[in-house]
Amino acid sequence: MDSRWPLCRPVNELRPGDHAWLAYQGEDERRQVVEAFVGTGPAGGADRIVLLGGAADGGAPAGDRVAVLPWDAGPSALERALTAEIAAAERGVRLLADLTGTLRRPGGLPLVLECERVIARVVGASAAVIAVCQFDRRAGAPDQLAALRAEHAVSVVPEPVLRIDRTSHPAGLALGGELDASRHAEFRRALSGLLAHAGGDPVHLDLADLEFIDLGALELLTAAAARHPRRGPLVLDRVPERLRTIIETVGWDMFPGLEPGAPHPGR
Repeated sequence: MDSRWPLCRPVNELRPGDHAWLAYQGEDERRQVVEAFVGTGPAGGADRIVLLGGAADGGAPAGDRVAVLPWDAGPSALERALTAEIAAAERGVRLLADLTGTLRRPGGLPLVLECERVIARVVGASAAVIAVCQFDRRAGAPDQLAALRAEHAVSVVPEPVLRIDRTSHPAGLALGGELDASRHAEFRRALSGLLAHAGGDPVHLDLADLEFIDLGALELLTAAAARHPRRGPLVLDRVPERLRTIIETVGWDMFPGLEPGAPHPGR
């Protein structure tokens, strides 16, 4: 495996064939990734879950779709067990490993690396397996973490979330991350609170760091502008290419109360 830093993907964008590592620094980061990876949402689906090492501890799922495998019986036994689980699965397989405990043992690194190479072979031989290997980065020295990183093609990070920050010059909100249906209520509350105190002054929305916005959010913006008591416009600053294309195709006149502002720095 190439020792350069691996490709980085949010957990909801992992694909079959990915052998990813999660070098977490705290429980919140680890839990965000694990819950999305093995949950019932878009990332987890109804795939078979296979747990190795300490992955069965601390919030991992239980139930008929979950298998907990011993991994320290040797590489051959581990490979046979993983291959059998994959063959028996009706859908995809999500493999979640946590070998931090073994890494902490004296001489644990060679054993962990051997296990990682087994996982890499199994994932590479199937078109239906995604693997995430967790490590507490506080448990290993820098050279150990570098050796582990080199065994993985992908580095996984938590799913992007919506970031909403108040701005004062100009007055408004700066948005970052993803604004989809699951985050409409959060955005509506922030925008309504701002408009309630805006009077007739323009309210600026800086969208430069917004990675995704759905059409429902655009309808929400239009409705909020229409309800604004003194009808000061909502000015959309630094609009990303995807949203700008939609609005310009339909026409700004179709979105009363919304006005174009400063251009995106990429234009």
